[in-house]
Amino acid sequence: MILSRTHSLLWAVLLFLLAAFIAPAAFGQDMTRFELEEREQPVEDTTEVDWMNDTTGTDTIEYRAVDLIYDVEKETFNLNNNAQLKYRTATLDADTIWFDQKNSVLAAAGEPVLRETKNPSLSGMRLKYNMNSRIGEIYYATTYQDNQQLNGMEVRRLPDSRIQIARGDFSTCNDSTHQHFYFYGRRMVVKPKETITARPVVLNIADVPVAVLPMIVAPLKSGRKSGLLTPKFGGDQVQGYYLSNLGFYYAPNDYWDATLSGDIVEGEEARFEKSTITGQVRYKKRYVLDGNVSYKAYLREFNFDNSGYDINFSHNQNLTPDGKHTLTGTGSFVSDQSVRREALDAETILNQQANAYLTYSGRFGTNKSLTVKASQTNNLQTGYVERQLPDVQFRMNGPLFNFDSGDDGVAIDDNSFWKYLEKLNYSFTNRFNYHTREGRDTTLDVDTTAKYVGYSGTYSLDYSGSLFNVINLTPRATWSGYWTGQSWINPEDSSKYWKRRTSLDPEHDSYGEFAYNHNYSLTADTKLYGIWVPEIGRFTGVRHILSPSVSYTYAPEIDTAKYFAPHPLLGQSPFQKKQQTVGLSLGNDFDIKYLKVVGHKPDTTKGDTAKAVEDQYGNRRLLTTRHSVSYNFAADSLNFSDINSTFGLQILPDYMFTVTTRHSLYHKYSDDPNKVRFPELTYWGYELSRSFNWSGTFNVGLPSQMNKYEMKKWSLGLNYRYSFSSTRVGKDLFQDNVSHSTSISASFQPTVNWEVSYSTQYDYNEGKFVTHRFTFNRVLHCWQLDFTWTPTGPAAGWSFSIYVRDLPDIKLNAGSTDTN
Repeated sequence: MILSRTHSLLWAVLLFLLAAFIAPAAFGQDMTRFELEEREQPVEDTTEVDWMNDTTGTDTIEYRAVDLIYDVEKETFNLNNNAQLKYRTATLDADTIWFDQKNSVLAAAGEPVLRETKNPSLSGMRLKYNMNSRIGEIYYATTYQDNQQLNGMEVRRLPDSRIQIARGDFSTCNDSTHQHFYFYGRRMVVKPKETITARPVVLNIADVPVAVLPMIVAPLKSGRKSGLLTPKFGGDQVQGYYLSNLGFYYAPNDYWDATLSGDIVEGEEARFEKSTITGQVRYKKRYVLDGNVSYKAYLREFNFDNSGYDINFSHNQNLTPDGKHTLTGTGSFVSDQSVRREALDAETILNQQANAYLTYSGRFGTNKSLTVKASQTNNLQTGYVERQLPDVQFRMNGPLFNFDSGDDGVAIDDNSFWKYLEKLNYSFTNRFNYHTREGRDTTLDVDTTAKYVGYSGTYSLDYSGSLFNVINLTPRATWSGYWTGQSWINPEDSSKYWKRRTSLDPEHDSYGEFAYNHNYSLTADTKLYGIWVPEIGRFTGVRHILSPSVSYTYAPEIDTAKYFAPHPLLGQSPFQKKQQTVGLSLGNDFDIKYLKVVGHKPDTTKGDTAKAVEDQYGNRRLLTTRHSVSYNFAADSLNFSDINSTFGLQILPDYMFTVTTRHSLYHKYSDDPNKVRFPELTYWGYELSRSFNWSGTFNVGLPSQMNKYEMKKWSLGLNYRYSFSSTRVGKDLFQDNVSHSTSISASFQPTVNWEVSYSTQYDYNEGKFVTHRFTFNRVLHCWQLDFTWTPTGPAAGWSFSIYVRDLPDIKLNAGSTDTN
């Protein structure tokens, strides 16, 4: 490929900037953010000893060699041929070791290797060390630490523990024969576990220099650390040239950190219309709280006046150590409806909901709870906004009386009057809500802007008794009170023309509208059991459970709050028709019992020493049905309710197939719709869904250890869903609704280094595959290649990246995604 002069100059500038931004990461400065953790303060390791600088302990030197020469007059000795010297925590192996006791000078030659207990091994061609000045030199040295290799032609150790390296290189590639990439520097100064300074620095890929940087200073400390982020430079068809992740990371302690970064994006028309600035603060303290707040500003051509913003937050906090009082919330806020359309990633563009909530939840004692919630729902497509500021709910329930013992501390007799009082239970529910909504109903083309404020309180009292210890009796009384800040202006007109007005105006002695209702019920239910024990093979029995229930509900007619405009979220019912309803329900359950494992008793007379095994039985629900209907004696017409039924068949051990039906005794589409007739089917439906997952290993055909073949994992998932419903819309006409789809996902490794995954979904209604996604991953020794292809769907396109596995900021990206 031949480049023009202009293109050659451009690539030179790009490569120079690439080195400027990625070289610090290569020398240990990884500013990539990660999850915060509460870490304990490190304890000083007293076992780690610098053998060259340590002045304590025993000065015993152990040595061995095939040939030893000692000069008494010069006080020197030579160790030759497989020489080894041990001093405190260090071991030095070399072909030749020479030691001058008088001047305290140590020298080694013949590929010396220095090993220490707490430090990485260091090898070279020659070594020299002055034990008095504590200055040492190693020529052609090599060391490995944390998958990082450092080489230097001349390595000098200074008294203050700093290390000077002349003409050295650094890489995370552990190929000792040929490094695929490395950073070369003429001068380096390393302060162990703190910093590294180098100048100049050249990035080499396959021994080809691709970028130069005059100097770098990078930290070597592990863990979170403040500093500049590692910028990324690149370009594609959608973004043009871009410079991203340009900013600063600040981590003052273990409990919170902050990031400020910017993305400069050229855009398709080179107007920089999609550049952004992002700020994020994260915080976490174990068992107490964790969360984050982020702010992203979309800079339209660097004009802050016309820019938009997108704020996201998440918060979880235990207000008390016992966890009974919590504060949780998550959500987002945007400056305008179109702000997310300017994003470059499909996930952000497709998320057109800016919802948020913040909730306080508290539990008091064992039966009281309080919830205070503030929420907002914002549809960025239609501009429809709903808010609840606030929504307060309080609940309490339990036994009305609790007599564990009498006044004298003696337990009350089971047949005493007080024991019957303990069966009285109550439930008290309160809710206050202020609700607003803004926007336009695009379907009806009407303005839906409105405000509602109201309160609902419900108190119920019931008794848990029994008749002859067979029939359960539950009488219940329920009282409800309502308040609303809205009134109907014209309640005498047809409800179609009713209009609301705000009636909460304390300055003019208007305090809204009040209403109440009450009802009373009595429920009797029991269970009847039938058992058949045929003992046919492993089939040992059938159990039939019949669950009949009868209820009676009375509610008086209430029609006194004509101006009461109900709050739409509080379930307020100021108008109540007279009700004298008898409800019937019937449940059937058929269970089978079978022998899973046949027992075995050893015959000791014949020498049978096997362990005795008892018979093991299993149960399975075979069929279940539920039916319910009611009759209102107080209604003028249509006294019978619909007959609702469900039928469940257990076709698999852990799956119940259920069909739902609804019948009506009134034929709506007949000449006389109020006449009671034979039940007519008005609705039926069912859903069949099932997920299957398989996984295992397969032989890749390559020999491994101990003459065995290497095995790789594979997985396959299948998710099938079929939903059907049919509703009567005419005398002989039903309208069907069908949803039918299958999803498949698979992953495997065809070779040692390749990994392939695939996912798809087939929609039977459309008769085609609606989504496909292929992912290919390839390990290239110290590099990684990722390729993703999405042929169809809302984010169709492809993406390609190749990067250093240990330094992912050193990478090349390309791709094309349809986000329209």
